[in-house]
Amino acid sequence: MASLIIESDAPGCNKLRRELRVVAGRDYVEVINLVDKARLKAKSYYDKDGKESVNFAFPFNIPDGDIWVDIPFGAMRPEEDQIPSACKNWLTVGRWVDVANRDRGVTWITLDAPLIEVGGITATLLNSQTNPDVWRKKIERTQKFYSWAMNNHWGTNYRAYQDGPTMFRFILRPHRGRNQPAEATRFATAFTQPLLVTRGGAGTGSKPLLQLSSEDVVVTGLKPSDDQEGWIVRLFGASGKEQKVKLQWGDRKPKAVYLSGTHEKAGKKLGGSVTVPGFGVVTLRAEF
Repeated sequence: MASLIIESDAPGCNKLRRELRVVAGRDYVEVINLVDKARLKAKSYYDKDGKESVNFAFPFNIPDGDIWVDIPFGAMRPEEDQIPSACKNWLTVGRWVDVANRDRGVTWITLDAPLIEVGGITATLLNSQTNPDVWRKKIERTQKFYSWAMNNHWGTNYRAYQDGPTMFRFILRPHRGRNQPAEATRFATAFTQPLLVTRGGAGTGSKPLLQLSSEDVVVTGLKPSDDQEGWIVRLFGASGKEQKVKLQWGDRKPKAVYLSGTHEKAGKKLGGSVTVPGFGVVTLRAEF
């Protein structure tokens, strides 16, 4: 492992410490930003002089690249996939953003900051702005966005200033070809839901409990049913395309698998495969 550490001054901060970390055999770079925030002392935190925010810029050199943003059970392109009344000054992100053209791209993962600004620092509306004329009307095509890490722009029920050290972690992985949402989802999940090591019991098998025949479908949930008489499996069509997938069980094979839902009851009995819609969710119940 090797790290490059950059320490510098930054406006509104006692110190800014950035670490770029690479590990042999891994195809990504870790970016660890430690902001030692100085308290902003203002006579009024409602006035413009009492407002501040922290932003990290990510301008990618990917000509004519498209931006895709991970959202709950889906992925979207700013502007193109937004309804007319949607906020365009800032966007929420689930786990990842991908910037890519047809030849190459970069997958960006955020672990601590769930807001971005696309193209510029555009989240500058203060005090719950109610004038619709000042809101952004269009997001132009770009390959640059900002992580909007901290702000005190609105009067809410928490204090109007931040101080002390705060860490923000990001992962960057270059890839060939266009954005592949399913691959980005699997890669990001490895960081946001890391594996936990524990001692196995006497009945621990040597094979995974469940595998899928398609990499375009992701298991987002696998748990005992509430009645303790089966297992609930939730499948997500992470590629955005409809897929017919087979469930490949390990040492323990169920006697039957049924379509189910949030009620966890057995519905239609399945054969050897199930169809998962693009960006759709299918819930199954397996009984052993």
